Amino acid sequence: MINYQKFLEDFDCRLKEYFKRDSGFIHCTAGCSACCETGDYPVSQLELEYLMQGFASLDNTLKLEVQKNIKTIQRGGKCPFLIDKKCSIYAYRPIICRVHGLAYLCRQNTVKVPYCVNEGKNYSTVYNSGEITINPIAENLDTPNVLKEFKYGEIRNLFDWVNKYY
Repeated sequence: MINYQKFLEDFDCRLKEYFKRDSGFIHCTAGCSACCETGDYPVSQLELEYLMQGFASLDNTLKLEVQKNIKTIQRGGKCPFLIDKKCSIYAYRPIICRVHGLAYLCRQNTVKVPYCVNEGKNYSTVYNSGEITINPIAENLDTPNVLKEFKYGEIRNLFDWVNKYY
């Protein structure tokens, strides 16, 4: 896990530059947790193990809240780690959460934009009819590509992981 932690530190520095570069198009604000309220949350086995380290480090009150959320988790619903519109395991969050909010090139040179573009948020001023009018980030930030140097294991929806273990 030490190599993975170091990788995340470096990756977060790169992401910070991307968010800075596109700051004029990104409208995320504290307390906006729309991206955590509805989603699939694809997570690799490596990320799940790391995220569970974050869960283990929580105080008992937060652990109980997360466990309560896990008991009611639904596919496509709220992330169980979202407590009071904040990520309870933020430092341990998976790649999908780290890159959310950015527009970037992914497979077959298609552009992935955050779903909130359709809600008038991120990139909405430069997105029209499925097309973005600026150059997106030229790096594929999808989890398999980002984690290609690791044995990251299977990627599953967080719902599926939780139902397998809880």
